[in-house]
Amino acid sequence: MGEEARDKEPEMLTGGAGRGVGAALVRGWRSGSAVVGLIALGTLALHLATAKVYGLFIDELYFLACGEHLAWGYVDMPPLTAAQAWLARALFGDSMLSIRLFPALASAALVLLAGALARELGGRRFAQGLAALAVATAPGYLLVSSYLSMNSIEPLLWMGCALVLIRIIRTGDTRLWLAFGVLAGIGLENKDTMLLFGFALVAGLVFTPERRLMRNRWFLLGGAIAFLILLPNLIWMIRHHFPHLEMLANIRRNGRNVELSPLEFMAQQAVFTGPLAAPIWLAGVWRLLASRAGRPYRALGLAYAVTIAVLLAVHGRVYYPLPAYPLLFAAGAVALETWLASPGLRWARPASATVVAIAAATLAPIAMPLLPPETYLRYTRAIHLNPPRIEHRTTSALP
Repeated sequence: MGEEARDKEPEMLTGGAGRGVGAALVRGWRSGSAVVGLIALGTLALHLATAKVYGLFIDELYFLACGEHLAWGYVDMPPLTAAQAWLARALFGDSMLSIRLFPALASAALVLLAGALARELGGRRFAQGLAALAVATAPGYLLVSSYLSMNSIEPLLWMGCALVLIRIIRTGDTRLWLAFGVLAGIGLENKDTMLLFGFALVAGLVFTPERRLMRNRWFLLGGAIAFLILLPNLIWMIRHHFPHLEMLANIRRNGRNVELSPLEFMAQQAVFTGPLAAPIWLAGVWRLLASRAGRPYRALGLAYAVTIAVLLAVHGRVYYPLPAYPLLFAAGAVALETWLASPGLRWARPASATVVAIAAATLAPIAMPLLPPETYLRYTRAIHLNPPRIEHRTTSALP
């Protein structure tokens, strides 16, 4: 009998191991990372599937032309977008899919980053999934990821800096300022508004106890790295007498931009992020600025407040704060996960995700090229909603 038992023992162990592996796989597929990954894949598939619905956007023609004349700067932008246009054509050719591949990849990466932010802030599966879903379906991100521009890359760089700062706060590892400097420098080569977000983050740190994290050589070295990456563009701007500043002055002089009151400006933020998803990021503002749990990360909440205050003061365009909202969605999703933890409120978790998804399905045809132009116009008239106006000029019935 002992021999029989020995013969069966390997089978029993193998069966147990198999069940253990199977259970681990099930847990893996049900994890927050898996949920976020599936949402990211769906986002990528959506943008790739719709890349050919419309032809080239007028700004894309300009960026492609700049890509044929590579330089360290242009009248209205740093060099990264032109380099992106050149690289896309050099690697994949002139098809609509190739030109819009990098923005589509950026959209998926931003969804992954939203999940990572929620995880770093203490969120579990629900928080990570809700943050990813909110970012994947926000009209503003659907819009900027549907064509070639600096705006699809910008949120990745802002939120990359935010993620690094959260890790510095959480771990105290100030060597991560070097990574912050690299991301900030690349951001400055992509769009000048990176300077605003960098200033806002530093201002947020100054007014919180976390300012101690700047009193070290790594912070200075990170700033030096960002400056060195920016330097070629800065030299170009100096040699050409800062043409971007002159262009902005001309735009203000001509009154081309639509100027909004503070209330109108904030109302448009809800449009860009999705009206029914706005409570999530508002909860994120509360968590970062007012809750005890969010106290270590108060600098990030202050950074958002500073960003909005500066843009209101200078009458910045309404979509300029858009790159900051993945952080707020992540913080808000963590707050909701905590509030809905009691057994009696578990039903509200899938309900909130369903509301976000339904609202997204309603607004997606306005935000990205899903419908033929004539159908698009009928749809916007039917739901009485149009994208926000940014400039005082009319080209056609389409925005």
